Amino acid sequence: MSRSLEFRIRNEIAELATIRDALDRLGGELSIPARTLMQLQVALDEIAGNAIRYAWPDGAVGEVEVRVTVRPEDVTLDILDDGISFDPRDTPEPAPSDQRPGPGGIGIHMVKQLVDGFTWRRVDGRNHTTLTIECIADTAAKQE
Repeated sequence: MSRSLEFRIRNEIAELATIRDALDRLGGELSIPARTLMQLQVALDEIAGNAIRYAWPDGAVGEVEVRVTVRPEDVTLDILDDGISFDPRDTPEPAPSDQRPGPGGIGIHMVKQLVDGFTWRRVDGRNHTTLTIECIADTAAKQE
């Protein structure tokens, strides 16, 4: 058995709060472990946030679709946007340094460390990033 939520938001950073709040509620309802929920929130903020910031040059209006699917063994985030083509998996690893890294360039690397599965494909003019984290969730929990 699985449970899913789907959202479509405008390409505005403030819109991410809607999805974060829903993910928190779903995590509570389905007993998603707190660590997994934190990992999902960070991954969502990074991938969807990057799409919102960079996928539409010149301030064009766009849409980001986020699907959250919870199965007994894992949680999957599907993040789709109709912005410019960008495969986040191709982001280079940050260079080793004794200094604190500057802004940019480490967020996607961090996501790679947090998730168990990370895929991307371009389908019908849309970026489709899928992130999976293995965990035990109670998908049989009461639905409201």
